[in-house]
Amino acid sequence: MATPQTLETVRRIQVAMATGYGSMGAWCLLHPSSVIALSLAPQYALTNRTTSLLMRCFGAQAMTAGLLLGTSNMTVASFTAFGVSMIPYLGFNAWFIIGPGRGFFTNWLWMDVVGNMVFLSGSLFAAKLLKGDEEEHKKAV
Repeated sequence: MATPQTLETVRRIQVAMATGYGSMGAWCLLHPSSVIALSLAPQYALTNRTTSLLMRCFGAQAMTAGLLLGTSNMTVASFTAFGVSMIPYLGFNAWFIIGPGRGFFTNWLWMDVVGNMVFLSGSLFAAKLLKGDEEEHKKAV
């Protein structure tokens, strides 16, 4: 059984990550043209009905992920899975920062890198806190 202090810390991490996901998703959903203009290099920043629709779909998915993250009873396994799921996103970031996709995004891509690192480290830290409490509880029993 996790201590109240540990549960509060884990919950704060979870809510912070959910808020980040949800707010960035809302931005994409509600104002896709500004996201396109800020994030893509001018030669790639096309704003039309199709790109706005795709950006809104991306935003809706992020808002769904944020809602699920914020309302779920997360466990060691689910925090670990969520953290590990950030690895492909970091691969995406690397592809467009140092790989062949360099030049496609503006420097605002670094905001995505930082966010993905926060989600990765926050998830793994929350899992570690919960696991440590579980192990202490097993020793006590």
